[in-house]
Amino acid sequence: MQNSSTTKEQPSVNVTNQHSRKTGKPCKPVRKFIYIKTMKTGSSTLACILFRYGLKNRLIAALQQQGAAIIGYSVSSHSYNILQYDCKSFPGYDFIANHILYRRAAMENIIKDAKYITIMRSPYTRLRSKFFYSNDFKHHIDTSLEPNPFLAFLKLLERSGNTERECCCVAHGANDLSSRLGVCATNREDLADNIRQLDKELDLVLLTEYYDESLILLKKLMCLEFEDIVYYPQKVNKDPLPPITGKMKSIIDKISIADIHLYNHFNKTFWEKVKNYDGDFEADLAEFRNIKKRITEKCENEPLSDYCNLLYMDTLPITKLVYNRQLKFLCTN
Repeated sequence: MQNSSTTKEQPSVNVTNQHSRKTGKPCKPVRKFIYIKTMKTGSSTLACILFRYGLKNRLIAALQQQGAAIIGYSVSSHSYNILQYDCKSFPGYDFIANHILYRRAAMENIIKDAKYITIMRSPYTRLRSKFFYSNDFKHHIDTSLEPNPFLAFLKLLERSGNTERECCCVAHGANDLSSRLGVCATNREDLADNIRQLDKELDLVLLTEYYDESLILLKKLMCLEFEDIVYYPQKVNKDPLPPITGKMKSIIDKISIADIHLYNHFNKTFWEKVKNYDGDFEADLAEFRNIKKRITEKCENEPLSDYCNLLYMDTLPITKLVYNRQLKFLCTN
């Protein structure tokens, strides 16, 4: 199995595409999908894209009570705490775009024949981002006394003594992605089997580092319009973060074994999807970026339009908007 310390990332998108000619095949927009929202991966931006798409097409989102961002899971009943609509005419749910644990059988009980998508980020930068974003970690480290608090925090985890006891140790977010996606294992052989099984079950895994490229694959998968995937980045940390040093990387290799193997696998399959893209990937990517630039400039001049308001809306307000709109048009008879 590939060494976990070698997280491979494609240096560019100049991929030789043997299927670069557009086929012209008609497609039908996807109306049933489940997005497993992950943490510190650009996932909020993607959730906003999908909620906008749902609003545009009057799709029904499965939500937590009161439009909360996280859909809870009950281990005892093997079910999710989904907001229920008490009416005979309720047509059923169309999509999920919240933070949620991936439990396939329970999800299929909510939405049948759905497309399954998620997003991943390099474990090195994701864990760093989570450390500086989350206040939960701050009580472990006195940041005023540490020239590099993130490195100090990693050393603290390394000294905890359970870094390699399990492949899916989830202490302090070390393997958040693997835990959320249900591929945890106590040995690397089982972990590899679980990842391969997950690959069979997911329709698309987007990569944070290649956001626009990922959205082109999403557009193709779900038969979307370019305007559907235009985005305004949400929850972006604008403060400079320390670089990932060799020492940091070596510690993360120990404490994030599962996430590193998971990311390496789907980084590889991502570029296989790009290579086998049904159409001219580079042309579609360029067109999308031109459209995104044009729409962004327009929204800077016309910020009060309905489209621009939705474009700038973060996950919590857009989730509440979806919740309130669904209350109005569902079960009205």
